[in-house]
Amino acid sequence: MAFTSPEEKFGIRLQSKPGPRTIDQGYSVLLGLVVIVLGILGFVLTGFTNFTEMTDHMIFGVFQTNGFHNLTYIVFGLLWLMGAFALTPAGNQGMNIAVGGALLLVAVLGYMGYWSLLSIPAGVNGDNILHLAVGLASLIVGGGLLSAGDRQPAAA
Repeated sequence: MAFTSPEEKFGIRLQSKPGPRTIDQGYSVLLGLVVIVLGILGFVLTGFTNFTEMTDHMIFGVFQTNGFHNLTYIVFGLLWLMGAFALTPAGNQGMNIAVGGALLLVAVLGYMGYWSLLSIPAGVNGDNILHLAVGLASLIVGGGLLSAGDRQPAAA
């Protein structure tokens, strides 16, 4: 009976030595840092009051936000950074697919008006477009469409 370690089965392990990052890991670092900065800027703008209420606070005049939305940005940013630095390349790809799918769901539900908790108004707006674009990009990157050239051909 063959046993596989959790590291081999799920692809979750700390990188033993730093090496070249894949396109997926670079994407995760970039998005993680950008989203964390957006969350911090949002907290500077909104403070910690009206945490889950619909507000008129806007980041860059485009993205409506409240405290809960800012906290969500920081959590997603930390997930992306964890994926880049703590997961194997395959695990990071899976994480990008999961986050991309979640963001697509957030975009659809935001368009329909179900995210007043995050201060996202219904309809076409900056938040819903951002979530749609980043969700699609995360699925493309996580799906390996950009990293097809990184793989070595199989030996015959």
